[in-house]
Amino acid sequence: MTDPVLILGGGPCGLAAAWELCDRGVPSIVLERETRPGGLCATVEHRGWRFDLGGHRFITGNRELQRRVTALAGDLLLEAERKSVVLAGGKRFRYPLAAGDLLRNLGVRANVAALGGFLWERLRRRFAPRDDATFAGWVTARFGAPLYRRFFGPYTEKLWGVPATQISGDWAAQRISLLDLGDVALRLAGLRRAPVRTYARRYLYPRLGMGQFFARLADHVSASGSEVILGAEVTGLEVERDSVAAVTFRDFEGRARTVACSHVVSTIPLAALARQLAPGLATAAASRLRFRGLRFLNLLLDLPDVSDSTWMYVSDPRYPMSRIQEPRRRSPEMAPPGKTSLMLEIPCQPGDALWTVPDAELAERMLGDLASLGFDVRPHMLGVFSERVEHGYPIYHLTYRQDCDALLAGVERFRNVWTAGRQGLFRYVFMDAAMEMGFLAARQIAGSEAPERARIYRVGNDPRLIETQALTAA
Repeated sequence: MTDPVLILGGGPCGLAAAWELCDRGVPSIVLERETRPGGLCATVEHRGWRFDLGGHRFITGNRELQRRVTALAGDLLLEAERKSVVLAGGKRFRYPLAAGDLLRNLGVRANVAALGGFLWERLRRRFAPRDDATFAGWVTARFGAPLYRRFFGPYTEKLWGVPATQISGDWAAQRISLLDLGDVALRLAGLRRAPVRTYARRYLYPRLGMGQFFARLADHVSASGSEVILGAEVTGLEVERDSVAAVTFRDFEGRARTVACSHVVSTIPLAALARQLAPGLATAAASRLRFRGLRFLNLLLDLPDVSDSTWMYVSDPRYPMSRIQEPRRRSPEMAPPGKTSLMLEIPCQPGDALWTVPDAELAERMLGDLASLGFDVRPHMLGVFSERVEHGYPIYHLTYRQDCDALLAGVERFRNVWTAGRQGLFRYVFMDAAMEMGFLAARQIAGSEAPERARIYRVGNDPRLIETQALTAA
């Protein structure tokens, strides 16, 4: 009997790989460290309230992926519309930035300064173009220094915990919707009816949270003859020359187990995989690949609604949270009838003060911050609890691409190992791209496509804004 494919991680990429292998009659075993499937797309239930580990939505430009997802979980899915705002300086700005909001909310002096900063950058391009290899340089070159200092710089440094001059401009190129302030001006003057790039506003979402879909997918994989083992922590890879022969892990009850494998699909952090494969791969490059941790402070509220926004970005650096989300904006079933909740997304690092402070103490501080932002929910509190994610966002430091390439070259020396997904490739990819990576890895393993790992690495690597080509973008 052929040994199974071992899949390290039961998030979108890992479960998609198992799904594709099942459809092709190839046995697999998924090892997921958490006690629930979904990885970063899991949903936590607490006293009838439900919270995702972040702001997840299903959007895709891949019609085949859309077809498969709706065929498996069509009865679970709702269609919702995203509304996002930025809270800055006591004002509320639509996101992506809208010209009318800038004019109304910034005031005459700030608008003049913003226009002057933009025109200066346009002039500067002719003589001494700004280096846009960094986030700070990329944004300043396109928006001007005043808007960079007001919106982009403070939020970005809070999110990543490092100066924006140490963050690659790739992050800005993928995540900022308008090309520059000139686009805002053209839209305001009526000379451009639509932005050059846009965000998908409509999306699909499971009634009981994104984790509901991945729980169904895990059940489908198990029912198809493969295995999904939850609470399984990978502890080692048994390497024989240029391949992995077996994977060792500790199960939920603490027992050490070893399983022989034909191939490995890894979605664990790329640096961790490199260290498991060979000590020689644990280079300086591996030590530089760091993730930003996240703490989600979940507030249970005796209110029907707090806001009409799906999420609100908080740019002011004095507030620890980067986003405020109201889960029932995605689905009314995320809270009991007549109730709602808020999820505060707080960037931090494992072991620091924001990571370790008790829930009650953190909630007391956050309730004060919410009140100063215009949301006095203290009288309506019914409970609070936290969830933490150690490997939330890959930090795009200036040499991250070179460091990733060095580690990927080392991993590729092992003929039966594939790495993919957000953590596996150290790339900020959305759920749909992660699933496409899993499908492609599985097809290469099953022999239906050539084993070209570089094709996996390119998935979701379009230089255009990530969401532009979503089927729901209109």
